[in-house]
Amino acid sequence: MTGWARYVGWRLLQTAPLLLAVTLLVFLITKVTPGDPARIILGPRASEEAVAALSHQLGYDRSVLVQYATFLGNLVRGELGTSARTSQPVAEVIGSHLAPTLWLVAASVLLTALIAVPLAWTAATHRDGWLDHALRSASIVVLYLPTFWVGLVLIRFVALPTGWFPVAGFGEDPASRLRSVVLPAFALSLSLAPVIARSLRSSMVEVLDSEYVAAARASGISGARLFRWYVLRNSLSPAVSLLAVQAGFLLFGVVVLEATFDIHGLGSTLVTAAVGKDLLVIQAITLVFAVAVVAVNLVADVLQGALDPRVRPQ
Repeated sequence: MTGWARYVGWRLLQTAPLLLAVTLLVFLITKVTPGDPARIILGPRASEEAVAALSHQLGYDRSVLVQYATFLGNLVRGELGTSARTSQPVAEVIGSHLAPTLWLVAASVLLTALIAVPLAWTAATHRDGWLDHALRSASIVVLYLPTFWVGLVLIRFVALPTGWFPVAGFGEDPASRLRSVVLPAFALSLSLAPVIARSLRSSMVEVLDSEYVAAARASGISGARLFRWYVLRNSLSPAVSLLAVQAGFLLFGVVVLEATFDIHGLGSTLVTAAVGKDLLVIQAITLVFAVAVVAVNLVADVLQGALDPRVRPQ
């Protein structure tokens, strides 16, 4: 087995207990939430007999360990329960609201890269000059702008005057869906791009001062070729790691912006479920987000191994 295969296999093995811990933490949500889950499902006017019968049916009267084992078994089979608010299977609720969230996350990551990479390259090639200082100062200002406020500003001054982008909803066809996620994705990328750009700028400065870049320039390599094959590739590893660390913030931003732009994805569904005390939906969406964060970090580790062989066993 090659060093690369061993590295990937080892990272997968490390992820397994982490995923198990995630399921345990998410399971405990229903245990630490105030109130009786059966009472919440049936409503305040339900009789004690009906509440007790539902608690027995759902296994809430069993020990915590038995309930957790049942939860894991149902999870493996894809049985996440039924929404107390809509009487819909929770798996169907997630499936019907997953696409808008995926579109928004993908567009946000893409726009973050399109903003951060040129800014980092410009700052690195003008290091310690007025342009470098201006870009770094502007990034600090943009970083502290509230995401929901940026979204509202974009609606007021871009969407409404131009009519190019919808102010709410998620389209039916790919073109309309793309238009509907541009503004929220841009608002979210403004919170991520400054962090990534500053990290990438530091890495690029270090790479530009390296001996192999000096050798490449001496051999006549410059411009886009130097940037693509020598600078960018060798600067990406820390930025990829930082982006993975920001995955939780990214998902929090998705929740905020889906509510701001009335996009019915997992984020807005989570907010609705929280308001309606729909515990099983809250539990399931929280689990999806937590597993997504773990998966992003796993992918980032694998990408780091591809970009920098020093981080993986030989």
